[in-house]
Amino acid sequence: MELKKILIEKMERNKSIQRSDEQRNLYKALVDAYEADKTILESYGESAILKRRREDDDDDQEGPSAGSDRGSKRQREGREHASADTP
Repeated sequence: MELKKILIEKMERNKSIQRSDEQRNLYKALVDAYEADKTILESYGESAILKRRREDDDDDQEGPSAGSDRGSKRQREGREHASADTP
């Protein structure tokens, strides 16, 4: 939440939100997300934010795992062949 606030302040200072409609839309989305986090924090306290972070971390762990073990499988196969050659 603090990082969102810092980013909003920097965008306002260097006036990057005035360059294009896309920049303005991204700025609005960032402000909306910041306001939502602020409302959640005020309503439910710190535990809601911490729980949300844990859920986000779990989502990150699921995504890139498909195919991440390809190198290790090759290494395992190489080790199996090496151990089979050794009496």
